Parts: sequence; C-alpha cells; structure tokens
Amino acid sequence: MSHQTRRPLGITFIIGFHILNIIFWTIGQGGSVVDYDTVAQWGFVDPRETLDPVLVAVNRGIGCADVIIGVPLFIIALIGLWRMRFYGFAFTWMVLGISFYWTTIAWVKQYFILQAGVKSLPFDIGTHFMLAFVFLFSLWASWYLFKKRETFYPASGSE
Repeated sequence: MSHQTRRPLGITFIIGFHILNIIFWTIGQGGSVVDYDTVAQWGFVDPRETLDPVLVAVNRGIGCADVIIGVPLFIIALIGLWRMRFYGFAFTWMVLGISFYWTTIAWVKQYFILQAGVKSLPFDIGTHFMLAFVFLFSLWASWYLFKKRETFYPASGSE
C-alpha cells in the first residue's frame, strides 16, 4: 500500500485510542507518582484515606512503571499508525496486549483485595464500564489489525 493512501477509519479509531491512553496514563498514572493526593482529587485514583497505605504505594509503583514503559510504547504506536508503518502495527499490538493485561489485573486485584478485607473502595459501575470498554476495544482492535495486516507490509522492493 502506498503511504499516501487514505487511512482506514478503523486505524483512525485506534489512533484516537492511543491518544486517550497517552493523556490518561500521563496524567493519571504519572501524576499519581508525582502528587498522589491531587490526582485523587481529580478522580484518577482512589483517595489515600480510603485505602490501606500499602495500596497507595502499590498504585504509585504501577503508575511509575506505566509511564516508563506504557507511555513511550503508546507514543511509538501512535506515530507508526499515523504514518501507516509496520512498526505502528507491531507497537499497537504490544499496547493492546498491555490493555488486555491491565484491565484483567485491575479486576482480579480488586477481587482479591476485597476478599482479603484490605481497606479499599470497590469499583463503581463507571469503572467497570471503562475497564470493559478498554478490554473490548483492545479485542476489536487486535482483530481489526490482524484483518488489515497486509496494509502494513510494504510491497516487495519498496522502502
């Protein structure tokens, strides 16, 4: 496919997903590392007083790893998809894998925290909907990229 060919609508949706993730991971996860209480006031993380102190430390550690690993991967995926390059395809599959993983971890972690009686807030319905959206969108996007995989393989002899 010529790189001047129009970008498919599905790819545009995936690019939008990447942009949202970059914004929310930087503000929510990165912000929780820098100033947990302010980010909690914005509603990105649970307020410190509603959690066992260990969970605050765990959340900050996860936030740090997400910013160090996740945000750069989303940026590379975004640039690659925007330019309709193979590396965008490959990095998008990486971040979709992270999206499957973190949503599943969130639900499973919540289950075990509540079962153990650790001081925490149960997820509200909005959080469950957001997690389900990210999981299902990632599932759809993985299928879509597989379906459109030939779009990202340059014709022999080009590039």
